[in-house]
Amino acid sequence: MEIRERIITEAGALFARYGIRSVTMDTLAEEMGVSKRTIYENFKDKDELLLKVIKFFKLRQIHEANEVIRTSENVIVALFSLLRGMINTLKQVNPLFFQDIKKYHSHIFLHLEEDGDLKDHSVTRRILKDGINQGIFKSTYNLELVNLAIHEMFNMFSPDSNLTTKGYDRAEMFNNIMIPYLTGLATEKGKRLIEEQGKIRHDN
Repeated sequence: MEIRERIITEAGALFARYGIRSVTMDTLAEEMGVSKRTIYENFKDKDELLLKVIKFFKLRQIHEANEVIRTSENVIVALFSLLRGMINTLKQVNPLFFQDIKKYHSHIFLHLEEDGDLKDHSVTRRILKDGINQGIFKSTYNLELVNLAIHEMFNMFSPDSNLTTKGYDRAEMFNNIMIPYLTGLATEKGKRLIEEQGKIRHDN
C-alpha cells in the first residue's frame, strides 16, 4: 500500500473512532509511526485529508456494494445484506465524526453536498431498476422520487439523527420503517422475498 493511501485509510479509521477534531496531524503521525512532514508532503492540510478520506471510502463503498449486487441471487438479498452492513458500520462511527464535520469543517460538508460527493444514489438506483427487471418491484412508481426518499430515510440511521439520539435501535428502525416502505414498493414476488429475509436482529 502506498503511503498516501495508507494515510487516508488510517486517518479514516481514527476519524471514525474518535471524531475529526480530536485527531490532529501529530496524532495521526504518531499512530502511523511516520513523521508529520510525510503527511504534509501528501496533503497540504487536515481539510484536504478529510476530503480525500470521505471520497476514498465512498468510492470503496460503491465498488463493494456493486459487487454484492452482482453476486447476489436477487436484489432483495443484496439490499438486506447492504443494509445490515450499513447498520453495523454506523454502529462503529463515533457521533462526533458527523458533528465535527458540520461544526468545524462546514465548508467541506457544503462542498461535498453541492458536488454530490457526500452521498451516492447510483447503488440504490441500480437496485430499484434491477428489482423492476426481476419482477420484484412495481414499475408504476416514480423511480427517482422513490430513490430520493430512500436516502432521506437513510439520514435517520446516522449517529446524530433525531431518532438515534433518542435511543432508538437501528435494527428496530429498519424493521419498522424500511421494511414497510420496501414492502409497499414490492410485487407479490417481492413481498415473499422480503418475508424470507425476515427482520434484522438487534445484535446485527
